Amino acid sequence: MKKILVSALAAAMAMASSAAITYNIRGNEFVADTLFHAMIGPSTTCTQLLMRGDAGRQMYVRYSITDLTNPMVTFSAVMGQDKYAGGERISDMSRRKSRPGAQYFLGVNGDFFRTSGQSGRGESIVGAPIGPCIADGLIYHGNNHVGNWIDFTLDVNKRPRFGDASFGGTVTANGQTVAMGQVNSEYACNEVELFTSTFISSTNQRGTCAEVQAVLAEGEQFAIAKPFKLVVTSAPSGEGDMDIPADGFVIRGQGPTLDFVNGLKPGDEVTFDIRVYMSGQEVNPFTMISSVPKILGEGQVLETEYIMGQFSTAQPLTVMGYSQDLTKIIMVQIDGRSPISSGARTTEGADLLRQLGAWEGLNFDSGGSSTMYSQALGTLNEPSDGTERSDANGFFAISTAPDDSTIASIAFVDWVAKVPKYGVYRPKFFGYNQYGLLIDTDLQGVKVSCPEKVGHMTDSATFYGDGSGDGLLTATYGAITATVPVQILGEGEGLNIVNDSIITDTYRRYPVAVENTHDGVTRPVNPAALSWSSSDESVVEIDAATGVLRGVKNGEALIYAALGEFADTMKVVVERPTAHVMPMDPGLDVSTWKMSQTGGKNIVATAVGDGFDYTYTGSTGRNPKILFTKTLRLWSLPDAIQIRLNPGEAPVKNVVLGLRPCGDKINYQTLEPDTLVAGKDLVLTLPTAAWIDADDMGNYPITLSTIQVNMDASTTGKQYTIHFQGFELVYDAIPAQKPGDINADGEVNVSDVTALINKILGTATYADKVCDINADGAVNVSDVTALINMILGN
Repeated sequence: MKKILVSALAAAMAMASSAAITYNIRGNEFVADTLFHAMIGPSTTCTQLLMRGDAGRQMYVRYSITDLTNPMVTFSAVMGQDKYAGGERISDMSRRKSRPGAQYFLGVNGDFFRTSGQSGRGESIVGAPIGPCIADGLIYHGNNHVGNWIDFTLDVNKRPRFGDASFGGTVTANGQTVAMGQVNSEYACNEVELFTSTFISSTNQRGTCAEVQAVLAEGEQFAIAKPFKLVVTSAPSGEGDMDIPADGFVIRGQGPTLDFVNGLKPGDEVTFDIRVYMSGQEVNPFTMISSVPKILGEGQVLETEYIMGQFSTAQPLTVMGYSQDLTKIIMVQIDGRSPISSGARTTEGADLLRQLGAWEGLNFDSGGSSTMYSQALGTLNEPSDGTERSDANGFFAISTAPDDSTIASIAFVDWVAKVPKYGVYRPKFFGYNQYGLLIDTDLQGVKVSCPEKVGHMTDSATFYGDGSGDGLLTATYGAITATVPVQILGEGEGLNIVNDSIITDTYRRYPVAVENTHDGVTRPVNPAALSWSSSDESVVEIDAATGVLRGVKNGEALIYAALGEFADTMKVVVERPTAHVMPMDPGLDVSTWKMSQTGGKNIVATAVGDGFDYTYTGSTGRNPKILFTKTLRLWSLPDAIQIRLNPGEAPVKNVVLGLRPCGDKINYQTLEPDTLVAGKDLVLTLPTAAWIDADDMGNYPITLSTIQVNMDASTTGKQYTIHFQGFELVYDAIPAQKPGDINADGEVNVSDVTALINKILGTATYADKVCDINADGAVNVSDVTALINMILGN
């Protein structure tokens, strides 16, 4: 048993160490690091590579391999919005089409499509695919012999094939049989054409012709390679461009088939026997999708870049192929037009496809359309447009298994765990049902164990890499287990304290953030691995063994960390809040605020308490708003920002705060009132945790740059006053003060009388609103009398 375990470990570590693979792409060597590898659906794996080549060139590549021998998986094209034109994002196709027993779990973009144009009626045909497309047993676009376009079919037996598709068969009515031609084609032909309700609103064809409307006969359904019947519902028309009924068809004839269609009358039954051929051989396609050029044939890269000239340069790329034994479908997506990913030429995509096991391959529409989407993981690539583009159609792997939400197997999200020495690793887990479909991307309740050689567990799910060498982490979920190779990297050479300086208060206990970087891998480090000290423990205390610090009083101190030859320092600034709510701008001076307004004039601002009254006269202006500008460094670690106002009759809509976390760009946060009533006080609150990681000390201090009050139009010439009663910060560590608790010690007693007298004498700076006991708007001796009466119970 021990020998078997050792062999398993050796195999796992060999796989992990081979994360870097060399590919020779068209004579150029690329070293590929595996960034991600996991099963995402029945017999389907997905892998992400970072491929680095000569002269600094690199490509981010994603590929999937699906085993068609699994009876619970198949592939199909999807037309955007199930219509001939219009298009749809690949992610939306997946969401719309997935249903019990048919989960569209992985998809890529498909054919090239029209980017301009309209029908004779002015109806847009943007998003219509160039080549044929069959999905869900329906022919969405069945046009014959489109230039260099190559068609892919997967027949009802899941046999893949490339070729030149053509549509034919027979049409029979009134004892006469004629040739069947195209379906939903924008180009006329001399055979009978059929138009379905998935086309645009009309046939969009003129000329000498005959057209009739029809519906399916009772009990019939549209089919390929199986006759079905339609019933004619209109008399023939020679005008062309006939309306297509929402639940029906149009039958069209011209040339040799003109008399056949002209001979139809309402009530006639017409039998269609539609046949599909690939390079002259009949097939029974489950699905069909087309594109250009074919890039791989019989395992050889094809020199077909000339067909689509833009692919003679590196571009974002989507390619697809199948294996020589016809059992594997391989899809590849390569990012491009990016500083970090060059894209690829079609010949390069073909060569990679070949090395991944493909025998035949086809290029799909690429550029800004290039997309790979996972139902469980979202859009896997970075589209070059900056956002996902609508495409004519997509090509999807589909799980046909019954819906099942029970976890039957698990896997580490990371396919190898690389942990720099002293690093902390908290793995995430995928959960799969019995059919291999990824149904949980962050499975909770998994317990992890490790060999003592590499480290130990600080809790049931957190690994601490204080050992050395290689090993296996074992995850357990009920009776289900999974393993992942773990490698301890280096001896702590890349240790450093994350922040050069932080701000803290006197309430929070903060484990100092430390990290270790080795060979490009960075992990957080357990601060208990280091020894700690403070330059001034009267300002900042730190546990020498755990690295947990606490502010003692306002001031600054240095924190020292050491481990062997490693040493680092961090500056700590302690700022102690003194009340649950404190003014954002103590001693507010309106002259230090820049104020402007559109939709108002004659601005007057008067300081009142922690805020000011803002008076203006209504005027015309686009996008009416008030803008206050002042750079305010917010004190300490506020848990929320609070604005109190009374809008009076001013048409206030919302307030937008311009906030900057430490060292970051400005972040605009909108505060929307639940209700807004003229003349009623309003409190708008923005919790810090709602817009940044409030536990990350690197986000502090926070700076406020602007306060924008968005408004509806004010009445021209009318005077308005908005009472901004307070621009404030909230600190949850300090309970809200009781009435009369001037010194905020949680009690109301004689010490508060002393504090109030000191406030009146100018020797203390407690907030006016706390000291104004009788609420008359002034702080004076009458408040001392009111406070004494409060203490005496009077």
